[in-house]
Amino acid sequence: PEPAAAVELPWADAAAWADERTSTLARASVRTTISATRLAEDLAGLAGHGDPGLRKDAVDLDLPPWQRGRYGTAVGRAVHGVLQFADLEHGSDIDHLADAQCAAEGILGMSDTVGALARSALEAPIVRSTREREHHRELYVAAEIDGRVLEGYIDLLVRTPDGLVIVDYKTDHWTDTAARGERVARYRRQLAAYGVAIERVLGEPVVGGVLVRCRVGESAEEIPIDDWRGAVEALAGAVRQRE
Repeated sequence: PEPAAAVELPWADAAAWADERTSTLARASVRTTISATRLAEDLAGLAGHGDPGLRKDAVDLDLPPWQRGRYGTAVGRAVHGVLQFADLEHGSDIDHLADAQCAAEGILGMSDTVGALARSALEAPIVRSTREREHHRELYVAAEIDGRVLEGYIDLLVRTPDGLVIVDYKTDHWTDTAARGERVARYRRQLAAYGVAIERVLGEPVVGGVLVRCRVGESAEEIPIDDWRGAVEALAGAVRQRE
């Protein structure tokens, strides 16, 4: 066949092509999806080496499926796994679930600790209240906010007489007052991010967030998030402004 005539392509102008390439790379470098936990870590300046208690989004694909937990430590993953399925009214199945979760995580011999941490959560007032109320465990939520998707897993969402409340279980230890303040501030951003996503999806306000700090040998400490509405509004602004 006769050779086709040379065609001048739209990007023949090298300078114009370079400008468009730079613009395209800039747009492509903006993360379009971010998890609530990653956002909380980044805002705290901890990207890449943050608190294991926040890591719910990272999954190591090199691990066998039964060890791909979504919490930062094996004990934490096991406790979350137990609370995902346990009878929240009586806790009669906790020992069995603790054995199974510890085997899955490769921490044989830790069943008593995992079971004790899970039992302590059942004594938190907000968890006890789920026995009579609508609630959802391990609830995945994703919402588009100004062109980017905010997503995450909520440990427990409870509908109280005042409205929806987000509950997050924690198993990490705080050694002093300063560490406590820093942890609670970080977790406040994490729960607020969940609140932003839930409100966008359901079109109804979330009225509060509560940390349930599991402890061995005693009831879990229940820590309500202060200035909840302010936290949610601040996170919504951070998602919009983030590049």
